[in-house]
Amino acid sequence: MSPALPRRRAPVVTRVLAIFAAGILAAACTATEKPVPASGGSVMVSTLQRINTQAHRCWLPDSEFKAYGIVPELNTTGTPRLLVIPRGKPQSLPQLVVTVAGSSPQVYGPLAASPLAPRIEKDVARWAAGSTSCTA
Repeated sequence: MSPALPRRRAPVVTRVLAIFAAGILAAACTATEKPVPASGGSVMVSTLQRINTQAHRCWLPDSEFKAYGIVPELNTTGTPRLLVIPRGKPQSLPQLVVTVAGSSPQVYGPLAASPLAPRIEKDVARWAAGSTSCTA
C-alpha cells in the first residue's frame, strides 16, 4: 500500500491570498471623484433654464403673451431650446425658438419678426446675462 499523500493546503491559501490582494489593489486604484468642469452644453442648458424661469414669470402673465405657452426642450440629444407655442396646442409649430450658442442667446421664428421682437430680444439677452427683472 502506498503511503497517503499529505493534503496540500498551499494552493487554497495561495488562491485566497491572491483574491484578497486583487481586492486590495482594486480598492487602492479607484480614483477619487474630481469636479468636472462645466461643458459648453451645461452652460447652454443653465442659460436656457434661467431664460425659461424668467419667461414663465414675466411673459406668461403678460397680456401680450397670453396666447402662448413655453415648452423647454433642455434634455434633448440635439440643441437645447425653448419653444413658444400657441397655448393649448402642444403639437403646433413654435412661434418663437430660443437657443444659446456659448452664452449668447438667439431667437428666431414668427414672433422674432413681429412687433414684440424688440422686447423679446431685450428680455432674453437680459435674462441670459443673469437678470431677474421683467423690465429693462
